[in-house]
Amino acid sequence: MKFQWPNNKKFAFTIIDDTDNGTVENTKPVYDFLYKKGIITTKTVWVYPPRDKFTGGCLLDNEYLDFILELQSRGFEIGLHNVGSGKFERDEIIEGIEIFKQKLGFYPKIQINHASNIDNIYWGSERYQSLLRIIIRLLYGDRRKYHGSDVNSKYFWGDVCKEKIKYIRNYTFNDINTLKLDPLMPYMDKDKLDYSNYWFSSSDGHTVEEFNHLVRKENIDKLEAEGGACIVYTHFASGFVDRKGKLNQEFIENIEYLSSKDGWFVPAGTLLDYLLSQKSTQHVSKIYLNRLDFKWVIDRVIKKLKFNR
Repeated sequence: MKFQWPNNKKFAFTIIDDTDNGTVENTKPVYDFLYKKGIITTKTVWVYPPRDKFTGGCLLDNEYLDFILELQSRGFEIGLHNVGSGKFERDEIIEGIEIFKQKLGFYPKIQINHASNIDNIYWGSERYQSLLRIIIRLLYGDRRKYHGSDVNSKYFWGDVCKEKIKYIRNYTFNDINTLKLDPLMPYMDKDKLDYSNYWFSSSDGHTVEEFNHLVRKENIDKLEAEGGACIVYTHFASGFVDRKGKLNQEFIENIEYLSSKDGWFVPAGTLLDYLLSQKSTQHVSKIYLNRLDFKWVIDRVIKKLKFNR
């Protein structure tokens, strides 16, 4: 049975843009085009400038802040990608979240864990269930250990996350219909209730090449036929705009086709709120989460073979 979407729309679609390496120059053309086509989405931000190999704008940069405020005024949702890229301790994280509220007028509804930030919440082996957790620990040991939910760490901010942030992303899958693979999202994980609220999945459109492969005509038709929901996770700084400020042509064509459809095009937080309002239960079983682990592993292998990433 197809999901019943608001205003009798045939499917739901949104995008979460990871802010890694994002600037006004290499992402604004994307948002201008999406706005023109009525595709309203979610953009994550950093509060502080990067402290590691990553680059990109932040809310302390006035030009970048003006860009973010413009997006907000157009209806785009602004989420958090940790307070910055690199090492940030508890006091800086708490201050950063307050700066976010001061600059934008609200606390972030969505948190996306960033790369290898040591302050990530329930990340690394903690991200998964027992079997995959053991495998990750055997493979990486302490090389992929994260402390956002470790109350004894100077990088701990789990209590603030629990209080301020509603949704955290976990899995990414290769199918355009995110809801088909994770039909119970957003959900609560009983093992992570101390320092998180709801978790959700996304569909993998990491770079412009992967995005275009995911959001191609036949997949859009498939999503429409299934009456599903897609939350694409991508990086608009990864090839969507060339050095001359020109948008990728295949991206333009895909979005033009998408926008011609009778879809519900809203930010991720709005979509997740609606899904939550339709649920009879908030918690999921260990069996369900183990299935998501298994699906995720299979999709990661396929993605590696296809895109070498």
